Amino acid sequence: MSQTIVEKSEAGMRLDQWLVKRKVFASRHAAKAALDAGLVRVGSRRVVIAKWELKAGDAVAVSKKQLSNRSREKIAGEKPLQVLYEDANLICINKPAGVAVVATGHSATLTVVDMVRSYLRRKYPSARGTYIKALHRLDVDTSGAVVLAKSKVGEQISKQFKMHSIDRRYIAIVTGVINEEAGTISMSLEKGEFGHGKKVAPAALGEGKVAITHFNVEERYTDATLLKLRVETGRTHQIRVHLASLGHPIVGDKLYGGPNDIKGSRLALHSEFLKFYLPDSGKKVECRAPLPEDMKQMIDDCRERC
Repeated sequence: MSQTIVEKSEAGMRLDQWLVKRKVFASRHAAKAALDAGLVRVGSRRVVIAKWELKAGDAVAVSKKQLSNRSREKIAGEKPLQVLYEDANLICINKPAGVAVVATGHSATLTVVDMVRSYLRRKYPSARGTYIKALHRLDVDTSGAVVLAKSKVGEQISKQFKMHSIDRRYIAIVTGVINEEAGTISMSLEKGEFGHGKKVAPAALGEGKVAITHFNVEERYTDATLLKLRVETGRTHQIRVHLASLGHPIVGDKLYGGPNDIKGSRLALHSEFLKFYLPDSGKKVECRAPLPEDMKQMIDDCRERC
């Protein structure tokens, strides 16, 4: 269990806020889950109080021990879930920002899979087992539509993701003013270690994987632009890297260069629309995810600054 030392400038911070600031957990909700499970120590003391006040020089350690299924289900059940579509084989939800789709890093972090599993067990208490599998990912700080399989039949949708035949649309607020009304970014990407935590970068000519993003300008502000985007491919961090390459990183994108100066901002990226076809019947399904309140507030803040 490695320790991290609290700096002088961090003295007086709440423990849950500090855990998020230091990127130990993606959200205060996830940090509280770990605290409730007794996975966090300050010095030699196990701390379960989220508002515990830290002092400069405190040594904070987080255990990588996994939360029990019972703890995960209890925590997940307390988190509201907005269902956009559901049938016997599939479920599409509006993912909140700050929640990972599947478990990564510290296993105490609450995930979309946990939330959906808890929802299904409460909805169908007599069901023998709960099968759930994420068919694609959104970044932790991205909100919006996510599809999960409830059966092996539902898993067949993953073929549509691999073939890039699913219609995926996003809303983003980017820094700076884009003068073009619309455009297409066609730039191959490659994964790797590129410094400062960056995992994806533009690839050299003839290398990497093809990635294509289309954008339309919806609104222009004094120092930002509201975009609607459609991706032909679904590469890791595709939209974030493409927009940063134009010199217009997404607001709140600490990894690829967006300043975080808009009130209440997080990564200003939302998956607003998914269209796919059911594997058993071929029926078209369209899922529209309403903008969360924090992104509405960010847009209002941009408009007020004009």
